[in-house]
Amino acid sequence: MSRYGFRHAARMERIKLGSVRSAWWLAIAAVVAMAAAGTGVGLGYRSHTPVATAAQILDNSLGGAIAAQLLLGALGVLMMTGEYGTGMIRSTFAAVPRRRTVLAAKVAVGGGAALAVGLVASFAAYLGGQLAIRGTAIPAASLGDSANLRAVVLTGVYLGATALIGVGIGTIVRHSGAAIGTLFGLMFVPMIVAGMFGEGAIPVGRFLPLLMLLNSIAVTSPVPGLFSGWISALLMCGYAAVAILCGGVLLRRRDA
Repeated sequence: MSRYGFRHAARMERIKLGSVRSAWWLAIAAVVAMAAAGTGVGLGYRSHTPVATAAQILDNSLGGAIAAQLLLGALGVLMMTGEYGTGMIRSTFAAVPRRRTVLAAKVAVGGGAALAVGLVASFAAYLGGQLAIRGTAIPAASLGDSANLRAVVLTGVYLGATALIGVGIGTIVRHSGAAIGTLFGLMFVPMIVAGMFGEGAIPVGRFLPLLMLLNSIAVTSPVPGLFSGWISALLMCGYAAVAILCGGVLLRRRDA
């Protein structure tokens, strides 16, 4: 039996990820969704009265992350469930018997790819919005301003973390449709429930991914009562770690 370490497992995961057509389509769709949202916001504000502020343009330009998170989350899910669906997972575990090594390789490769795509998508949204308002009285949102740069970068980090949550859920559930449905439900259902309680939900809302994105991460000034953008991004990374750890425990205990 061949026994490979983390480096070999990571190389295998890079090859598998690059050869799956759906992974490329999901990544491209995430970038296009963000760029289209940013451009659409800029075009919509060109004739807006009163003149929009730079912060308004930037905050709204990053709104495409709502769709991009679902696409990259699905990408993370498919990194694990895709192999269960085809039965390839048995070959993977035969080559790399240490299942934690396989999961670590998927996390490293998938997380790195998703972070890169998330940052590209986030900057594409920013550029789309800024190019769309060129030639108008609307002030540009310079990335030299730390608040603007933080919003753009942390949005990319949020998207990368969402993909890792997808890897964790995919490891736990092992079925593509059910895992993606679970991910979508975790992202949207708590926000809908919290919205029923208005401002009274703020103490809980600060922990909900989508509300953190819209009111703390992808904005230049977080809503009062919520965590800062950095803390919210770290919280998302914490959620990803919990999902992956739970998946790792189940991965060792269950049959392939």
